[in-house]
Amino acid sequence: MARRRMIPPFETELTHLAKGGVAVGATPEGREVHVRGSAPGAVVHITPMGVKKGIVQGRRTGLVSAAPDAVEPKCAVFGLCGGCVLQELPVARQRQLKTDLAVRQIETSISLEGVTLHPARGSDVGFGYRNKVELSFGIRRYLSEEDHAEGIAIDGRFLGFHAPGRFDRVVDAERCELVSEGLNALIGTTRAVALTDDSPPPWDVRVHEGFWRHLILRQGFATGELLVGLVTSKANTSEQESAVVALAEALQATELPDGLVLAGVVWLENDGVADVARGVPRQVWGRDTLEERLFDVGFRLSIPSFFQTSTRGAEILYSAVGEAVGDAGGTLYDLYCGIGTIGQVLAGRFDRIVGVEEVEAAVLDARENARRNGIEGTTYRTARMREALDALQDESERRVLLVDPPRAGLHPKVTERLAKASGDVLVYVACNPLSLGRDAAVLIAGGWRLETLWTVDLFPQTGHIEAVGRFVRDAT
Repeated sequence: MARRRMIPPFETELTHLAKGGVAVGATPEGREVHVRGSAPGAVVHITPMGVKKGIVQGRRTGLVSAAPDAVEPKCAVFGLCGGCVLQELPVARQRQLKTDLAVRQIETSISLEGVTLHPARGSDVGFGYRNKVELSFGIRRYLSEEDHAEGIAIDGRFLGFHAPGRFDRVVDAERCELVSEGLNALIGTTRAVALTDDSPPPWDVRVHEGFWRHLILRQGFATGELLVGLVTSKANTSEQESAVVALAEALQATELPDGLVLAGVVWLENDGVADVARGVPRQVWGRDTLEERLFDVGFRLSIPSFFQTSTRGAEILYSAVGEAVGDAGGTLYDLYCGIGTIGQVLAGRFDRIVGVEEVEAAVLDARENARRNGIEGTTYRTARMREALDALQDESERRVLLVDPPRAGLHPKVTERLAKASGDVLVYVACNPLSLGRDAAVLIAGGWRLETLWTVDLFPQTGHIEAVGRFVRDAT
């Protein structure tokens, strides 16, 4: 069998974004090439790393010329950490490129002719906006070619973020530019205490041994409260227990910027082999929750609670959802309601809210949040979404259907039932515009018409953008 010809390194001009915020260029032969962590408009030197689904995957090994509107990346590990792939561009340019990508993705499934497209929205704050971050401990780190050439050691004790495609190596990060100085102070304390030679070793994901596993940080931007989750393997020795106590005490003693306070430290044990940031609570110092608000609605968040990771971005997103809902009244069917955030923010527009969620713990949180906020006329239940849609009956009241599904979008059987469900307005909130386009094709075939589309940039510096679609029943 003939050996596949290797593509030699080459230069290319990057023109636009593809899924995940990777930049797109072309090989000298005209084949499409994807490059992570580079800005459209730049000319870069590429080393091909393989071919995936017919597309060349390249690694940037040099910058020939920057994009005309390029800015200096703020993060010290930009290019290694796979999260903030667009730091070389100003936020306004990022937003334009991501909106263009969202429209292209949706148009792979449906036509947007006749659909009202609103300009992209988002916060002007490009850094320090995340209210939650998860870091991983590790004994091997991911290095650049320059670091390798200098002989910097790979093995050691590290805390940071997994490199793209590398489950076994972390990019050692002293701070994250997407979180506040308060959370960065807690990262610094954790590194100073947990990464010393006399502390228990970090978790080794290859052999499933070690102690320190994950650091989870949350912040209530409206309240200034911070919450820490320390995830370890099961503590089997007094030395391990003492190490956690010492770190918890150091975190409580950390000097924080004015207006911020540490609400609590939660120790969770995870003795499984899967590399996930969760566990069974072992001990709590202070409280195991913090308070946060969206507009004038309060929410109590624990370490595992789902909540939009940009508080200000969530308010902008939910304002767009409010516009999509329009002059409401009647009943809001809040499908995939989570802990009830969107529905409770919009509660004043409706006579009643029916929330449906498949995760029972989230339903319990939604009920408690409604009680604490004094929101009446709410019903939350745990159910499979297909069953909930089957239970909907034709009613004379005005009905708005709101769906906020996971990144993968709706299950095909759910989409089929939603296409047939009775309602005046259907609002689809998508963290993946590609999924919205795919599901919209089924909804349109079932008699819905996509009337208006919004895009919202919750996460500057990353390739992610949200889309909100307003569907109405097609009178024709």
